[in-house]
Amino acid sequence: MVITEARKRIEDKKTRKPRLLLDIDGVIVRYDFVGLVKRYFGVDIEPKAIFAYNLADVLGVSSKEIDDMFQEQVWGEPVFMDNALDTLNEISKIYEIIIYSNRIKYMGEMGLVKWLINYQIPFEGIDYGQGEYDIHIDDRPEKLEDTKSSIKLLYTQPWNVSCLNVKNNLIRINNWEGVRNYVQACF
Repeated sequence: MVITEARKRIEDKKTRKPRLLLDIDGVIVRYDFVGLVKRYFGVDIEPKAIFAYNLADVLGVSSKEIDDMFQEQVWGEPVFMDNALDTLNEISKIYEIIIYSNRIKYMGEMGLVKWLINYQIPFEGIDYGQGEYDIHIDDRPEKLEDTKSSIKLLYTQPWNVSCLNVKNNLIRINNWEGVRNYVQACF
């Protein structure tokens, strides 16, 4: 029984699509942080003021206030990054796309599934980053480092440009054309 199960796992790995773990916000869709901060806190900030991923630290507010601000925003219509949907539809033929997003804490798993379907974002599953992946694309270096991913693509955003990448294992990607070129070259 154990040998049969081991053989099945080996065969599954040989025949399965490569797995691409993918974040949503800051990668597939744009966040209007400046507008969000203006609407919620009544304060004007410059985009370059967002120097770190943790907005509570950037703004000097509590994490609860940030959670409340995002709770209001996550259900809205997304503003997609240029070429994100076209590229995702293209690469979904090659890759098993797995979503790994903090949105799940605001929307719940079923809410996130409905939102993804409603906005026609291709995906085959939702994950908490606990599996093994061929490629992981995220705008947060910490999330990339916390997963077992062979290739870690850091999607450039103002809050991660200062990342030192001291282990030299994050590959910076600036746009969806870069994503397309990189992932198509991999498999």
